[in-house]
Amino acid sequence: MTREEAEDRARQLQGEHPERHFAARESAGGWEVASVQLPEELRREPLIPTVEARPQPSLPDDPRTGHERRVPGTPGGLG
Repeated sequence: MTREEAEDRARQLQGEHPERHFAARESAGGWEVASVQLPEELRREPLIPTVEARPQPSLPDDPRTGHERRVPGTPGGLG
């Protein structure tokens, strides 16, 4: 078995048996799938993607004068 085949098989077995952990590992004869029983306290529920939506704060007013905004350089447009 190649590494890619072992990793694919480990993913497939993980989906079928969430209480166990599967991983591809290299052995003397090539690649194989190893299985480990996870203790109850280490098992995790499947993650659910969430997006937090809250209003963005408004940008503060620009404290520069109109001249300072229009002319680049030091404050006041000089330089």
